[in-house]
Amino acid sequence: MGTDIHGFIECRWDRWLDEDDRIWFGAIDLSHLYNGRSYVAFGSLFGVRDTASFRALADHRGLPHDVSKEVLADFEPWSDELHGESWISWAELAAADWDEVANEVDECVHEYRRSPDGTWEMHG
Repeated sequence: MGTDIHGFIECRWDRWLDEDDRIWFGAIDLSHLYNGRSYVAFGSLFGVRDTASFRALADHRGLPHDVSKEVLADFEPWSDELHGESWISWAELAAADWDEVANEVDECVHEYRRSPDGTWEMHG
């Protein structure tokens, strides 16, 4: 059985607003940007289906206390079937070490092919 990732990119307007007026809005559903499954991404971001033993950036944080109405409406019908709810900020993504070495060897099968310049590239 596979695992799918569901989520939203949320944004809020902070300038010139009092703290009580700063609410999050669902800007875009990730399904419009992400088509497929990447267990390495799931694991390294949220600690779900980790196949590469990366240190998860945002492991099982739950939903934010101030989650947007759009996200909450999408989440509620599935809440009994979902697991691994979490969130991550843009600042955390920007600060991540994307060249981090995994803690152990990935047990998945990978296919490498030579690129036009002669170097090896992972194909799948």
